Amino acid sequence: MMARNSIHRKAILACLLLTGLSVCSWAQETRGFKFNNLTVSPFVNLEYMYDSNVNLTKSATEDSIIRVNPGVDLSYQGNEWGLSVNAWYAYDWYKDLDDMNADRFGESINVYRESAKGWRLVLGQKYMETSQDDSIIDGGNGLWRDRNEFSLNGALSYEFSEKTSMTLNAMYSELEYANDTEEFGALYGWQEWSTGVEVARKISEKTDLLVSGSYQEYTSDGAVGMDDSSTGYTLHVGLGSRATERIRYHVLTGASWFDYAGADQLVGWTYSVDASWVITKKLAATLAGSSYFQPSEQTQNQAMQVYAISTGLTYKPLRKLSTRLDIAYRREDGESVGDDVAFDAVTDDRYSVRVRADYELQRYVSIYGGLEYEEVMSDANMNEYDRYLFLLGLNFRY
Repeated sequence: MMARNSIHRKAILACLLLTGLSVCSWAQETRGFKFNNLTVSPFVNLEYMYDSNVNLTKSATEDSIIRVNPGVDLSYQGNEWGLSVNAWYAYDWYKDLDDMNADRFGESINVYRESAKGWRLVLGQKYMETSQDDSIIDGGNGLWRDRNEFSLNGALSYEFSEKTSMTLNAMYSELEYANDTEEFGALYGWQEWSTGVEVARKISEKTDLLVSGSYQEYTSDGAVGMDDSSTGYTLHVGLGSRATERIRYHVLTGASWFDYAGADQLVGWTYSVDASWVITKKLAATLAGSSYFQPSEQTQNQAMQVYAISTGLTYKPLRKLSTRLDIAYRREDGESVGDDVAFDAVTDDRYSVRVRADYELQRYVSIYGGLEYEEVMSDANMNEYDRYLFLLGLNFRY
């Protein structure tokens, strides 16, 4: 399952362009039914979870949860093109708070086409309907509420010469919350359009110099009594790796300008980073993050700047045993704009640490377990909470 990937959207595009539709991580064992170039890999996860704070509030309420999560992965490798599809469904049963029982589902489609003449096209689409929070470790924003998410993205790259290439990208996304203000304060979604260009120039055998610019437009559900549209501009420079077997990186930094609802212009330092390093045959590391402006999801008629970073370390001591440690941090700086401000700007700091182990019991069956801790510190006392999440599950995959 894929949570909303706001902090990794540029990193994922870069990764897709480097590797087609291959997974941007350690090589994995090929699974599934083979039909010529088509691979179909069905799976089912059966999980038990203990959640110390199911409502993500200061007055924590604990509960145990049983989850069933079937799904399927499909991939097709053609001549100079490829396709991957993921579809899943999940249902959560709560032991005590049975009014929180809910189903969730989602799907994603990615396709690429490349040519010996030096161009490559990558297209992606994703939809998810869920009631669960999206972990900042997995690229989410850490908020919990019933919501629908939809996105379309594309990137077209062309190599002008051995030393110079250019990538054009575009994205559209929607975020819609199903608010029940009798139980919780409202959250605010939006519609976003963005486009950008990145130019890469070879400066050594292993390194490219990168220059990129982008433009964004938002229509916010949280704008009341003022213009609901906002625009943003970003200019970045950085470095990217050329084709290597063990190390990949794509690092950009610069400035962003954000005009929220036709009011004050916000200016700030922003960045985008995506890197992976296969240190040894048993050890690998990843780093990803970004910073950007957006309308506030929590406070009406406000904007915010996000700073997010996450890192992970995977260690495989045995052929059938894999372990992973992930650490993530996300900061949301609220920005009051305009003269008529109903609420003070709030800054939230979110921290999360997760450990996980997966063990292959037999060819098609694995057992996994993990423990995650997250904490939110905020200027607003009502936003603060901490939470432990314990997970034990069985994975059946062909």
